[in-house]
Amino acid sequence: MLPAVFKGVGQREKAVVALQPNIFARGKTYPLVVSLLLGGCAGLHPPIDAPEAPVSTAETEPPPVVVEAVPEVAPEPEPPAPERILEPLPEPESRQVAILVSDDIPLFASVADKVRRRLGPGEHTVHNLEGHPANSTRVIEEIQGAAPDQVVSVGLLAAQVGRQLDDVPMIFCYVFNYQDHELVSPSSKGVNLLPPFGMQLEVWQEVSPGLNRIGVITGPNQDALVEEIQQASEEKEIELFARTVQSDQEALYVFKRLTPEIQGLLLLPDNRILSPRVVREIMSYGARHRIQIVVFGSGLLDLGGFMAITSRDGDVADQVVARLENMTDDGLPAGPDMMPLTKLDREINPDVAQHLGLIQAERSARSDQAE
Repeated sequence: MLPAVFKGVGQREKAVVALQPNIFARGKTYPLVVSLLLGGCAGLHPPIDAPEAPVSTAETEPPPVVVEAVPEVAPEPEPPAPERILEPLPEPESRQVAILVSDDIPLFASVADKVRRRLGPGEHTVHNLEGHPANSTRVIEEIQGAAPDQVVSVGLLAAQVGRQLDDVPMIFCYVFNYQDHELVSPSSKGVNLLPPFGMQLEVWQEVSPGLNRIGVITGPNQDALVEEIQQASEEKEIELFARTVQSDQEALYVFKRLTPEIQGLLLLPDNRILSPRVVREIMSYGARHRIQIVVFGSGLLDLGGFMAITSRDGDVADQVVARLENMTDDGLPAGPDMMPLTKLDREINPDVAQHLGLIQAERSARSDQAE
């Protein structure tokens, strides 16, 4: 609102002081008429003209004095401030996003809900494959009927089905072996499943300051992942023993061969080389040889894992939405093939930690956030 400007010019009216004359006649001129009271007397005494009484002029008052008021000179008003015209803010762009989840599990449902709530205006639909590829035809028809601008796929099955929508850009998450399924393309990019390995090694060394030799076992086509772990290990002055295997039985064999060389094992969620049986054997063998096994899920702590390092569903949702908002002029996802996460959660199994001689405390959980 513009400030009010008040204009006032103080001007006194002209004061006219009139000293009105008060003239009183001290005498008047009257002719003396001598009436002949007696008719005979007129002949005896001729008429005598009476002298006119002197006219007394009343004292003349001075003329009225007129005092003219000098008008006050009002200061010139300051020019009003230029009116500030505020341009209306642009309306947020409305878009339609279809969120596709692989199965009805709490983690996937939580991420889907957070993505939906973080999106801007628009009607966003959620579609569930319920863990069955046979539902893909029905779900694809539902998505096509909603005519979305973008698709978010949560989980491997969802990403595989979402790739069949060739004309709709897709962002996928919670997929580890995306290379094997050719999920990355000009119209399809993802968000990493695991927190950055530099952050993982940092929190690991906080609990185990003497850590300087670790092993990692992967399946094929994980060269970029191994390179990231190698770079992070060098920065933390840790020697990395990386091995590639083709099966779960080979993974167990290689782990036993590595045990004399390493202090800890970074267990990755590669279902191609891990089975429930092999995971249990790795945990049991590691406990006997006092190996610190860092796992990718809190549920594995009960099997003998030393520490679980996991991502946060809120961070995953944030990175998914950031990718949806960062599109090229052609409407395709911009940036790297896989977007890194920025936060992690860490949980320690105190029984295993005590067995390893690292800490003596109750079961603890801690969250670490990248700046």
